[in-house]
Amino acid sequence: MVNFKAEIEKFDTNGEKTGWSYVFIPEAIAQQIKADDRRGFRVCGQIDQLPISGKSLLPMGGGDFILP
Repeated sequence: MVNFKAEIEKFDTNGEKTGWSYVFIPEAIAQQIKADDRRGFRVCGQIDQLPISGKSLLPMGGGDFILP
């Protein structure tokens, strides 16, 4: 399991993603989760103590992802 700290952010204006809340996953962290994958992939784990599963990371380019 990969642990890291992040804040929940929100897109002000970003096309169809306008208003979305998300967690930004930088390339270095994404590589630890699933190396050399630039497509979206499913993850499970916890945000604080809340379990999550079956959620997809969405690619944002340059190897970075978001968890909407």
